[in-house]
Amino acid sequence: MAWTRRIVVLLAIFIACGPLLRRPAFTPQPTTALTEVVAPPPPARVEIIPDAPSSTAVWMDGEWIWRRAQWAWLPGRWVNPPDGALFAPWVFERGPDGRLWYASGTWRKPDGTAVDPPPPLAMASPDTGAVVDAAGTIVTTGPTQRDRPRPASSSQ
Repeated sequence: MAWTRRIVVLLAIFIACGPLLRRPAFTPQPTTALTEVVAPPPPARVEIIPDAPSSTAVWMDGEWIWRRAQWAWLPGRWVNPPDGALFAPWVFERGPDGRLWYASGTWRKPDGTAVDPPPPLAMASPDTGAVVDAAGTIVTTGPTQRDRPRPASSSQ
């Protein structure tokens, strides 16, 4: 009887500690998607995540996007993934020469071709207070965005 109780406890722990948010299938960003930027992104914003609107929706984390020579926050959202598409999350890299490179999160076909982002089903509520970097300095950012930018070209 003790082993049954242990199994029930372990199962409860497994369920409680399992993933809470459904995520899309991921793929890496191609190096051709990187564009040079002049500043690193600020720390992420805190967001309140709404309940999933459907059993098919996946959660997309909020991200910084480079718009008009500054960072702007794109809130997290629930979406229905495009058929057959994978999500390449946003990346930020510092090259060996010190140059800064960035690619926004993009939905891609298995062959790497970018596809239009799906419309949001529900969006997070981001904290819109000041963004403070690790040194305690307030960082100037662009306005919170509501729409994910369309891919720059279908060849990325």
